[in-house]
Amino acid sequence: MVELIRKAERRDIPEMVRMAGEFVAASGTGLPFDPVYVADSIRAHMVNSATLSLILDVDGSARGMLCAVAARSPLAPVMIADELAWWIDPEHRGRHAAAMLNAYEKWAVRIGCDHLGMVALAGSRTDVIYRRAGYAPIETRHVKGL
Repeated sequence: MVELIRKAERRDIPEMVRMAGEFVAASGTGLPFDPVYVADSIRAHMVNSATLSLILDVDGSARGMLCAVAARSPLAPVMIADELAWWIDPEHRGRHAAAMLNAYEKWAVRIGCDHLGMVALAGSRTDVIYRRAGYAPIETRHVKGL
């Protein structure tokens, strides 16, 4: 099995849309899933110099993705990278999570970020991965559908 963390390419968009749909279904967020909208969002994300789109490639197939954005903080004169979407197909979770986080961190350092953030769904085990990688929780987001 050949495994690789690489920058996403246009050919990955259908699999990224699939993974986004699986995330929305698994998350319990109640968000509507529109594959055309998601594909358009991914395309726009891929051409922005302040964004990252990573793929976990297993034997030539996309089995995970991590999308992030970097921007100046409105609260301090620092650059902050934030994860927007992270999914790894269940059968490929484990050591790949650390490799994807490492690639994300290297990108953030390379573009001059001072901090970076990750999101964890309430009740998920993702928090354990973050703590092992040196992340600390700083806030909890509450959401209400209207």
